[in-house]
This record gives sequence, structure tokens and C-alpha cells, in this order.
Amino acid sequence: MTDKAKELIEFITTSIIFDEITLASEGLSSSIWDKYLKLGCRMMKKSGDNIVRPGENFKGCFFIKKGKVKMNFIGKDGATKIVSIMGNGATFGEQFVFHTQPGLFEGIVMSDSELYFFSRETIMELCKKDFEISLFILTSQAIKSRMLAVQLEDTCVRNIMQNICRILYSFCCYEENNGQTSAGISILLTHEDLANMIGAHRVTITKNLNKLKKLKILNYKYEKVTILDTRMLKEFAFN
Repeated sequence: MTDKAKELIEFITTSIIFDEITLASEGLSSSIWDKYLKLGCRMMKKSGDNIVRPGENFKGCFFIKKGKVKMNFIGKDGATKIVSIMGNGATFGEQFVFHTQPGLFEGIVMSDSELYFFSRETIMELCKKDFEISLFILTSQAIKSRMLAVQLEDTCVRNIMQNICRILYSFCCYEENNGQTSAGISILLTHEDLANMIGAHRVTITKNLNKLKKLKILNYKYEKVTILDTRMLKEFAFN
């Protein structure tokens, strides 16, 4: 594996996005779920639908066949912090299979999605008889723990500018692995999206993006951020 490929995998597994690309970076494939979909409850959800609310434990987990689901923390003042975005091929809420405590987050469907819900009992039976399912869930949880650790690091030791640059650079690695070239990578993100990911005020995000724009590191228009200089973006993120 080349150094470039290693770097892509490193940042893909610290990104806020978790989907088939993330799984493939660790040698996993969501196709192992196909033969078990008949055991789940198929659900078609629309963008904006709520599939879990803070304080709930739905005693099972979802497999995302198609679509996107985001996990949010909500403050007492209504402020939102996006913790992760789960996409095609990912599982969502698997921690509820292994503990009975209420959840601390909400799950919101981001795009029209095809989901399969598996009860706690069904998942336990699958884990007993199919090691690949157990490995899939364990590895998924390990990657998600790594993602959360990086977000904790961001909160504790990085400033807002560094946090913005790190998130954008992680998206660059993700998109480059998905076929985009490293020059002029476009990321579909609004200022509000970035604010919710970082847990900062939208105005603060805009001020910092303007600074990066003046330095010709990026450009933005409407709901799209275009990275012009990935090398400088990385330097700002980690220096």
C-alpha cells in the first residue's frame, strides 16, 4: 500500500462520514447483509424523518441499504452538533443491541432512504452463527470510536480554524478516494452544516471561511465549498 493510500484511509476513518467507502478502507463489504435482509423490517423513510429521539432505546439497529442518516446531539438551548453521517451499507444504532441505556442523540434521515430494522434478538442470533456479521459490527464500532476520539481531540486542542480545515481535509481524502482529483475538489456543505459539525456559531464559520478564501485555499458559493489548495489546507489543519 502506498503512503498516499495509507493517508487516505487514515483520514477517511476520522471523517464524519461512514459508508461503503469507509468500510472498504478496512476490508469490509456490506454485501454480507444481503442474505439476511429478509429477517429485517424494511422501511422507506423520507428526508427529515426522525428514526430515534434522545432518551429512546429502540432495542435493535438499522442497516442502511440506501440513503443517509445523521446522528445529532442537541443542547438545552437547541444548538445542534452533528456527530456522524451514516450512508449506504452502514449500520446505525448498533449500540442499542448491546446495552439497555437510553440514547443521548437523535437520528434524522438526510435523504430518501431504504432502511432495514433488526431487533436485538435477531442481531444476537446472527452474531452467534455468522462471524462475518460479528466482525462487521465490531469493526464498525471500532471505526466510530476512532471518529469520536478525533472529534474530542478537535474540541480539546484545536481552534475553530483548525477544526474547519481538518473536517474539509477529511472530506477531500474521502472524495479523492471516491474518484475526484485532488485539485479543485468540491464538497457539498453549507456554513450551517459546518457549524453543526464543529459545534460553533454560523457567523464564526463564515468569518473563518472568508479568511481561507482570501488566502486562496478554498472558494465557496451557495451550498458548495471548492478546495483550491489541499496542501495548504492540510498545513492549516495540523500545524
